[in-house]
Amino acid sequence: MIETLLTKEIAKTLDYARARRACVLIQGRTGRGKTTAVRRWCARKRNVYYIDCPANGSLRSLQQLLLEATAAASLRDMELGLAAQKATVILDECARLIPQRADRNATSLEWLRRLHDTGEVALAFVATSYFMKECTGGGLGEYLEQFLGRFRDRCIIPDYVSDAEATDILAGFLDTDEPPSEELLDWCAAVANESGQGGARRLWWLLEDAAGIAKANRHPLNLALLKAVLHDYEGKERFPGRKK
Repeated sequence: MIETLLTKEIAKTLDYARARRACVLIQGRTGRGKTTAVRRWCARKRNVYYIDCPANGSLRSLQQLLLEATAAASLRDMELGLAAQKATVILDECARLIPQRADRNATSLEWLRRLHDTGEVALAFVATSYFMKECTGGGLGEYLEQFLGRFRDRCIIPDYVSDAEATDILAGFLDTDEPPSEELLDWCAAVANESGQGGARRLWWLLEDAAGIAKANRHPLNLALLKAVLHDYEGKERFPGRKK
């Protein structure tokens, strides 16, 4: 995996959670690469369980996912096993665990809090800003005050892709030790930061595909090729013919 400023900060937050048995938050908008960075970190560690939170947000569904991930025979065995391993549980898309009705308690989040408190299980919540907005608003915010107070570290990812991050991403694809030109860097940052177009994920996918095309055709991976690939992939004038 290409190391960037973002992936290093996410890894640092997860390392802290694992070492201190802490509860942490990784927050950033869609398309910033949170899930990819987290999953790659998980693949390098032991006693770490990545959970894509259930769409219905129910406690039973969440516990079932953990039972499957740990291969435990029962819920009690799973809880004891996580505690004995000093495990780390990653909860991606955790906004799904917020109750959708005002008359429902946040049972999934409360169960996770108790798992953390009684078993010293490290928890990492991965979310967009929506998660914290919903957790702190109105009566739910008062109800979840004890839960929110467990966060010992918060990695808040900026919405924009900085020049430094764009440089790190580009360096992983360019077959040269020379730094990218200012023109190429500016264009890539603009692609990643264009509103409503997918964020940094858009740039990653573009570079991955363009690098494959460049290699197959023995063509340099340059700005002209990147522009052509983006132009084609986003359906702009892909089909020739007279306009009606």
